[in-house]
Amino acid sequence: MTVRRYHKGDEDQIQTLFRKTFNHPRPLAVWKWKFIENPKQERPFILVFEEDNQILGHISLWVTDAYLNGEKKKVGLRVDTMVDPDARGKGIYKKLNDALLVEAKQDGIDYLYGFPAPKAKELFLRYTGASHLTDMPRWMLIQRPIHLLASKFSPLSIFKPLDRIFQSFKKSKYHTDGYEMKEVKRCEQEFDQLAERSKHAEQGLVVRDAAYLNYRYFDHPEHQYKMMGIYEDRRLVGYVVTHQISGSFENGMLVDWLAEDEKLWPVLLAAARTELKDTDVIQSWALPHTLAASTLKQDGFIHKDSPMPLVGKAINPSLSSMDDADQWFITPGDVDSY
Repeated sequence: MTVRRYHKGDEDQIQTLFRKTFNHPRPLAVWKWKFIENPKQERPFILVFEEDNQILGHISLWVTDAYLNGEKKKVGLRVDTMVDPDARGKGIYKKLNDALLVEAKQDGIDYLYGFPAPKAKELFLRYTGASHLTDMPRWMLIQRPIHLLASKFSPLSIFKPLDRIFQSFKKSKYHTDGYEMKEVKRCEQEFDQLAERSKHAEQGLVVRDAAYLNYRYFDHPEHQYKMMGIYEDRRLVGYVVTHQISGSFENGMLVDWLAEDEKLWPVLLAAARTELKDTDVIQSWALPHTLAASTLKQDGFIHKDSPMPLVGKAINPSLSSMDDADQWFITPGDVDSY
């Protein structure tokens, strides 16, 4: 039995293990997008635990660049940690995490972070010395309460027209006057420049350059996103990414946003609310100390809950100061599942 790096051809067993562990299938195109097509990593960062030619455990990183204290560093988002349910009790989880720290250091990765489930968080902290930074706050704006209630109690559907009255009182206090809004179909060099100008928005944030944004949002094999660029005098000064999920109710997600100046955050939110005006709710993440959080709060969003732990581990000892949630800018787009 051993922990080793991914070999081409392992994906069939990895996909089988994923389905067995999480009880739902994952299209191969999604796996390829996450690990093979990522422009920020030279090879997939996947470790597997193998016994008798069978993959019984798996741990991986979604590797990208981030500005940490103003300098570009390599970071790894810990994803898809899994152990075959029939092989638990063999210490596989600990072996995978031990190997993760060694391999990450060898690959020049400076910082690890993740959003694990509660049990996985407990074990990750125990085996790696990682820190629980915070629980990610989820913000919500209810736009059509009758539609939302009718998704659970269908007799209320007859009252749906009342939502128009409610929405008239819940209009955004912000506007996009004085700025040009353009839908972005593909990010070009101007997004590299915006990323560089915005690198001090917080002490820790993923480098949102053109290569990353194109890969993250326009090359995704399953989700459809809409990106709006905000321009002042024909110069890109910010962007916002939205996503709509249809189901029992219309869920609007403010997935990602970035501005080069604090005065622009209300403009970005106004653009997002315009794009999501026909959804029942709008949701997003934002850490309390950020301009994103204060902008959401001032426009009527409420802190609904904090369901997702944020954990971090400095591989580079000089970055131990990043083990503090107040250093970070995080959006739902920083997670592989949104």
